[in-house]
Amino acid sequence: MRLKMAIKAFFAAWRKPQVAKKLFEEEKPKTKPTKTTDTSHLKLLVLLQSGGRLIDFLQEDLSGCTDAQIGAAARKIHQDCRSTLEEYVTVRPVLEDAEGDTVQVPLGYDVTKIKVVGNVKGNPPYTGTLVHGGWKAHKRSLPKAAAGTSTDVLCPAEVEVR
Repeated sequence: MRLKMAIKAFFAAWRKPQVAKKLFEEEKPKTKPTKTTDTSHLKLLVLLQSGGRLIDFLQEDLSGCTDAQIGAAARKIHQDCRSTLEEYVTVRPVLEDAEGDTVQVPLGYDVTKIKVVGNVKGNPPYTGTLVHGGWKAHKRSLPKAAAGTSTDVLCPAEVEVR
C-alpha cells in the first residue's frame, strides 16, 4: 500500500511541482524569532556603579549617619557619577530657559518633550512658568555587552583572598 501511494505521490509531484513544493514548505519547522532584550538601562546602572558606586550609596542605610557624613560621601559620588554619565550619555535640557521663567508652549508641541500641568484649559498655545527644564539624551555611547555575559549582575561580588 505504501509503495503504491509513494508512486502516485511521485507522479502527482512530477505533474504539479507547485503542489509538492507547498508540501515541503509546510514540513519545514517554524523557527521562532529570537527576542532581544534591551538592557541599556542596566548597562548604564553598571557604569554608574563602577564609576561612582551609586548603587552602594543608594542601598546603604544612612539612618545612623550625620548630615556631614552623608554630604561628604554624596559629594564624591555626585562628581564621579556625573563624569561617568557625561562620558556615556550626554544629557542636555529639553528647554534652555531658566526654571521660574515664563515660557510659551506652542500649538502642536511634542507631548514627549513637554508636560503641561496645572490649570490647563482650552487648546495650545499655553503660557506658563517653567517648573523643570527636562532632560534629553544628546549623545549615547554605551558600550556593547560582551557575548555570554550576564545581564542581571550589576556589580559582581568581590572576594579578597588572603
